[in-house]
Amino acid sequence: MSAYNFISRHLRGIIVNRKTIIFYNIIILFNLYFIIAAAFSVIYISLEYAGLGFIVDHYSSDAHQSQLIDIVTRSLYFSFITLFAVGYGDMTPFGLSKAVSMIQAFVGFILPYAIILNYVIFNPRYKRRK
Repeated sequence: MSAYNFISRHLRGIIVNRKTIIFYNIIILFNLYFIIAAAFSVIYISLEYAGLGFIVDHYSSDAHQSQLIDIVTRSLYFSFITLFAVGYGDMTPFGLSKAVSMIQAFVGFILPYAIILNYVIFNPRYKRRK
C-alpha cells in the first residue's frame, strides 16, 4: 500500500490539500527511518549482550564502553549513521554485528529508491495516459 493511499484512506471526508499530504508523507518517512534504526539498534545491543558481536568506539576508553548507557547510545548512533550510509569511521562492528551492519547499510541504500518508485509507479496521479 502506498503512503498516498494510506493517508487518503485515513483522511476521508476531510478536505486535504497537497501540502497536508506532503507533510503527512514526511512524518511517515521520519517514523519509518526511526523504527528501522531503533530495531537495528536493539539487534546490536542483543548481539553485544550475547557476546556474538560488538561495536567498538575508537575514541572512548574501555571502561566507558562497558557502561549500559554507552552501549545503548553507541548502538543508536551507529545504527543511524549506518542506515543513512554516512559511515564516519569512528566506530567499527565486529563479529555478527558486521553482518547486521551490512544488511542495514543495504536497507538504507535501497529504501530511498523504494520510496521514489512508490510515488512514481503506484501513485495514480503519475500514471501515463494512453
